[in-house]
Amino acid sequence: MTRRVPVAVIVPTDLGRSTLRSLMEKIESCDPRPAEILVHIDLANGATEDVLRQLPADIRVLKSSRRLGPGGARHRCLLSCTTPYAASFDDDSHPVDADYFGRIWELFLQHPHAAIFGATIWHRREPAPPRQASLILRPSYLGCGHAIRLAAYRQVRGYLPRAIAYGIEENDLSLQLFEAGWQIYEAGDLRVFHDTDLSHHKLAKVTSAVIANVGLSAFVNYPLIGWGRGFAQVVNKAIYCIRVGRYHGIVFGIIRIPFDCYRYRHHRRPIPWKIVKRYLEFCRS
Repeated sequence: MTRRVPVAVIVPTDLGRSTLRSLMEKIESCDPRPAEILVHIDLANGATEDVLRQLPADIRVLKSSRRLGPGGARHRCLLSCTTPYAASFDDDSHPVDADYFGRIWELFLQHPHAAIFGATIWHRREPAPPRQASLILRPSYLGCGHAIRLAAYRQVRGYLPRAIAYGIEENDLSLQLFEAGWQIYEAGDLRVFHDTDLSHHKLAKVTSAVIANVGLSAFVNYPLIGWGRGFAQVVNKAIYCIRVGRYHGIVFGIIRIPFDCYRYRHHRRPIPWKIVKRYLEFCRS
């Protein structure tokens, strides 16, 4: 009989990703297995059935006719989970060790104040890190490989629906959890391989989104007294993009910030500035 633990798997995906079937095979090889799997299909349309044929029949599928992005998709999945914990992957990442879900369950039981356990992650053409029994307190995590406590997530506003979420997805949620008193750890014995070389980060639309997202994150989270810090963060991100040769998209990213802030004005929940400053100091340390 297959052993299962009270951990859900959530996966945001676009149509036509051939790596999705590989992820499901990796999950099926784990022991114990997760209690349920939820896949969110962005921009679902007539081709959705082609994706569904790749998936086992017992997977719960959520669909959206508009692009919610990875954060918006994860948000819908997390609100739909029936388990107390969830493990999140991208459609091109997967767990490496067979006891991945069992270890997640153990970690949450051992650490009741932990909201997230981030996995140790590596990418294409990088060496696999050794598995270690380490646990390091972190200010944030990576969305392509982490586990989250549902009670903590449902206590805060949660992810914003952004088509390209780099620069806001994890940082935004991490700040919300920090204010609520939860902790985030990097777990050395949770290992996830992300099958990408990150070359898409050089695209102009990604550069534009990253810069706009930094400004939007400051708008939705910072009180007025902190907007100057938010402006400085946008400038620093633009300078970083210039240094690494990502010139295209910088100007448009800056221009779109006020429009994005107006669009998401109803999501604005200012956090006391003393808490924001403590979080930023934690990030620097």
